[in-house]
Amino acid sequence: MTRERSGMLSRRRFLVVTVGMASASLLTACGGGSDDTPEGNGGGAPASTAEPTGGSSPSGSAGESGEPKYGGTLIIGQDFGPQELDPTVSGAWASTNVQELIFTGLLRWTPDMEIEPDLATNWEVVDDQTYVFHLREGVKFHNGKDFSSEDVKYTFERIIDPATASPRISIFGDIESIETPDATTVQFNLKRPLAPFLRNLATIPNGAIVPAGITGEELNATAPGTGPFRFVEHVLDQEVRLEKFEDYYEEGLPYLDGVTFKLLGDDTSITSALRSGTVHMAWLKDPKVAQNVSQTTQGLESVPGVSSRYLPIMFNLKEPPFNDVNVRRAMSLALNRQAIVQAVLGGFGSVGTFLPPSQLAGYEGDGSDLPYYQQDVEKAKELLRQAGYETLEVPEFKVVAANQLDVQCAQIMKEQWAAANINVNINPMEVGAILQDWQAGNYIMATVGTVWAPDPSNEVERFHSQSPFGKAMGINDPELDELIDAGKAESDPDRRVEIYRQIQERALDQVYIIVPYTYPLRWELVWNYVKGYDVMASNARISVRKTWLDQ
Repeated sequence: MTRERSGMLSRRRFLVVTVGMASASLLTACGGGSDDTPEGNGGGAPASTAEPTGGSSPSGSAGESGEPKYGGTLIIGQDFGPQELDPTVSGAWASTNVQELIFTGLLRWTPDMEIEPDLATNWEVVDDQTYVFHLREGVKFHNGKDFSSEDVKYTFERIIDPATASPRISIFGDIESIETPDATTVQFNLKRPLAPFLRNLATIPNGAIVPAGITGEELNATAPGTGPFRFVEHVLDQEVRLEKFEDYYEEGLPYLDGVTFKLLGDDTSITSALRSGTVHMAWLKDPKVAQNVSQTTQGLESVPGVSSRYLPIMFNLKEPPFNDVNVRRAMSLALNRQAIVQAVLGGFGSVGTFLPPSQLAGYEGDGSDLPYYQQDVEKAKELLRQAGYETLEVPEFKVVAANQLDVQCAQIMKEQWAAANINVNINPMEVGAILQDWQAGNYIMATVGTVWAPDPSNEVERFHSQSPFGKAMGINDPELDELIDAGKAESDPDRRVEIYRQIQERALDQVYIIVPYTYPLRWELVWNYVKGYDVMASNARISVRKTWLDQ
């Protein structure tokens, strides 16, 4: 399942991602691109789309057959529970997995990764800095409150308020103002053109709408969204329980009475629960394990995603030794990335590049033509000496303990670094603790797995010197900032391709992060009696609203 890629970003592959991502199967097969204009734009004219309707899944969904049946509870196996339910501030996948069934946004992704209306019935692009959305009527939040334009205004004003400390401020910070001429109309006025604006709105938790006036404490306690399922309870380290929202706005949906997330701690426990049928579906991190389980358990189907997870090795650039670019370049040159992909993933993955996960961004090749990517141990030693080190001691490398692939990757990198006189001490930790330390600047070197964003600008925006991510790392690069700003504003596909080529070169030349590999975020395993479930290229599970159990 290895794939050949080139370090260059082709226009054709770039368009697959930025103009409307192809389905998982199409992307995996490196399918063709499109010259369509950005979704909802219609070449600059006001755009309108029809309301989506409920019903059974389209062809290509997992286990589709027969007429949908109502009732039953879908049981999903998961390692950990949500750290928070407030979508405005959350970041971990354990939280997002639950939130995307509770909350909805103005727009959403289809299984073919095209954008369609959700809480909005249609929208107009007045100009490249003005978007008008017309809202559904009769929608209720789970707490009984009627949905209106004021909720949309409150949601996004809360996101861009620095006091909220939302990670979404980096993608919605260019909102100048929000107007609500009536209860069913919202107008966004942007400070500048923002090419990925609609794609960002379509992604949960980014665009999740919350009730006006609600506090973060209330959201974490009760999570009143507008989605197909409402929050019931979170029993720590045991389960998260959701139940059908009877007033959900898509007629006839959901089919299920509820969804329960069983919190099982690790892939070993999840695998056992899958084999026994204790859970109906789950993600596994290790592709080798997923393949074995599906091949040896009749009725259990394995559905690989696309290469959407990557492992960024992040440095604290504010302090020695990683404030010296030669040290970072030496760290990069010491690695044999192909060997890491083979050893950790068994070939079920690709060499990672900067922007964004390799397969989704449209890169082709092994990265050998990229700056400081081809292993050269002697050159690494030379750069260390130029930085004043015969031997470099890195006292702590924080790694997520629960992800054995990440730990294994860190151990292999440690061995490769040692050959270049770089001694690294690995410290496996809980993911929440790593994120807290990273945000506080209490780290030297750390990694937490990251997933693709709907648009390349979302990936690189984090490395802007004024973003929370950039500030936490200590990035101060006016040249990169200028390129990031240009890519975010540019809507012409050809010009965007060239800008992102330059961003890639600059970021890799400075080695702001190291990405050893990219691979499918999860291998989804689903029992064959789970019907109407669409596997999304984004790994989102929003199609659970159309899922039913044939039991």
